[in-house]
Amino acid sequence: MTFTKKRIIIPLLIAFLLLLFSRGLQVFAGGENNGREHKASISLCLRDPLDDSAIKAGRFSLYKVAVPAGVSGEDQELFAYTADFHTCGIELKLEQADLVARQLALFAGDRQLEAADQETVAEGRLSFSGLADGLYLIVQEGSTAGYYALSPFLVTLPMLAADGSLIYELEAKPKIERLADPEPPRPPEVTEPETAPELSAPPETEPGQPEGPEGPGKTDPADVDDSRLIQTGQLNWPLPLLATAGFLFFAYGWQGLAGKKDEKADAGCGGSEAEQAEADAGAGGGGSVAESTGAEDHVDQS
Repeated sequence: MTFTKKRIIIPLLIAFLLLLFSRGLQVFAGGENNGREHKASISLCLRDPLDDSAIKAGRFSLYKVAVPAGVSGEDQELFAYTADFHTCGIELKLEQADLVARQLALFAGDRQLEAADQETVAEGRLSFSGLADGLYLIVQEGSTAGYYALSPFLVTLPMLAADGSLIYELEAKPKIERLADPEPPRPPEVTEPETAPELSAPPETEPGQPEGPEGPGKTDPADVDDSRLIQTGQLNWPLPLLATAGFLFFAYGWQGLAGKKDEKADAGCGGSEAEQAEADAGAGGGGSVAESTGAEDHVDQS
């Protein structure tokens, strides 16, 4: 089969037209994708940690903290702060997301920043929808009765899944802690009124005298340790000398007293002899007187 020049040009022209058409479709499709903005959402599911019942109260605020920086790399930041958080001075370290979230929540509260959206929990769920790509901060306003307030946390939209796909509709189940149940109030203790004791009749016989407390026991002098007696400064060595001197004085005095008694006895004996002599002399004199009296009587008679 022979090809003429005309037969060769026609197939080339058709191939060129097909190539132009396919390129046009590709450019049109790419422009449509770049112009369409993805809208994401964040849903929170709040459940009781004990019975898994729905928590039907609570209010949350959403803050848009940062937007994608548009560059990537080890030395490049993935996100750039929005105008509200541009002056916070907090380094965005996603590996310390909990600490960064608390710091950003304090900054938003101090500056009284306006939240991008606020939602109230209904039937244990709430949702923030129509969100652009970026980094968001979720803060609970106050606390729910019977539960601790949730700690602030960060959410990245879209979120990268384990298989490399992007998740635009994110559902989070934050951990909620229940407050400890207070102890039931104890009823006050009721004390019965004291009744007056019944007075008993006095006993017919007088009660005996109560025995007094026993006095301290006597200590046997033989049991006293002489070596432990208190020294008063008296010396013991003069005692034998004084005893000997006293004995000598006593013997000398006794001898003198005995001599005096003997002298008195001798003097008594001499006196009795003299008295006897005087008595005898008196008797003789009486006879002579009688004789003289008899003589006188004889003269008168004559």
